[in-house]
Amino acid sequence: MRNKRSKLLVFICFTLIVLSIAAINAQSKKQKARVSVQFNKIDDLKFLKVAAKFKEGKKYKPAAGLDFKIYNEFENDSLVYLGDITLNKKGLGEFNLSKVFEDNRDQYTFRVIHKESSNFKKISKSTTVKLANLRAEVKFENEEPVIVAQLTDTGDTPIENAELKVNLQRFFAPLTIGKEVYFTNEKGMINVPITEKMPGLNGKLNYEVILEDSDDYGTIKTFILTDIGEPIKDLSTFDQRTMWSPPNKTPKFLLIVPNLIIVGVWAYLFILLFNLFRISKHKNL
Repeated sequence: MRNKRSKLLVFICFTLIVLSIAAINAQSKKQKARVSVQFNKIDDLKFLKVAAKFKEGKKYKPAAGLDFKIYNEFENDSLVYLGDITLNKKGLGEFNLSKVFEDNRDQYTFRVIHKESSNFKKISKSTTVKLANLRAEVKFENEEPVIVAQLTDTGDTPIENAELKVNLQRFFAPLTIGKEVYFTNEKGMINVPITEKMPGLNGKLNYEVILEDSDDYGTIKTFILTDIGEPIKDLSTFDQRTMWSPPNKTPKFLLIVPNLIIVGVWAYLFILLFNLFRISKHKNL
């Protein structure tokens, strides 16, 4: 009987030790984050957009607080350190590259590296991009506005069959203009007629032309501020005396009527008290 109890005790102790080791290993297991690196050019601003996430259970979560070192990579595999970024709560970060392009190369390779940390394994990700120029303006054909955009490389050679999108900036989300995608012709150009007149503050409309997430050129965006919109009429009643106006704009009848009622009630009470005083004085006589 004692031998059975001893064996059972040894088995329980062994099981607890195994479970403890497994728990320690689970806690010390490092995550492998999935990283994406995208080159962006908005007018003259150039930057890298870095995003990272990791899998926890069956869901992916943003790798918040993950830090990266940014390098400029050359053909001989040499790396030139550019700086650091730390991802925000959404697992996103941006690194300004404006000073990197002063050497006027046609192609650039950037590498982002996260050294092994307490929570994540070592990560290394690179992206190679070519520089391109996207120009856009509004022209008039038969008195109708048309957005004309051209995509060229750094030598002003047209880039053919590139997918461009045209949007109109709105308060909540951009509004697609025309077709979903326009392909550049042999001159690297697209022509997008503006068939519908849209309202804008003081008639101002802000259009954007986008080359989105291309393999060679990354994401390029340019804006066109125009005055071809229909001016918005100001229908605000903020400065008028309405029920929903601020306290200092209360409608006059709401100020006069309640105050008259209050004055009337107090006057009635005053007369009542005055008459009671006279009656009591008359009885005393």
